[in-house]
Amino acid sequence: MEKNTIIKTVVIVVLAVVSSIAMIIANQDKGKKEIEITMTANAGIPYKWQYKIENEKVAKFVKQYVVEDKNTDGMVGAEVSTNYVFEGLKEGKTQVIFSFVSITDGTISKQEIYTLKVDKNKNISLVAE
Repeated sequence: MEKNTIIKTVVIVVLAVVSSIAMIIANQDKGKKEIEITMTANAGIPYKWQYKIENEKVAKFVKQYVVEDKNTDGMVGAEVSTNYVFEGLKEGKTQVIFSFVSITDGTISKQEIYTLKVDKNKNISLVAE
């Protein structure tokens, strides 16, 4: 009877170890596949954010969506925050250049530059510069 108990215990331990190793391997590639950059503008002014990706082979634009809109009563100047989502395509670095552009004459009021890094697993991150 002791022999069967020992064998069962060994089998359970081996299965637990194999299961743990499988989970570790499965979780190794759980980096961020997308990154979000939040840009804020004021409602009611004739400017909008536009982006340009320096190297579109490294990263691509996925979508944008409003995360916070303080313009609840049509108040001119209330802040509206929009998230711009980018996805890594291949290993490398690229810059995303956001320009605050006048919708009336196309002039650029300001620019913000973000450097994105994509690793071999297509995980994407911001690089501090």
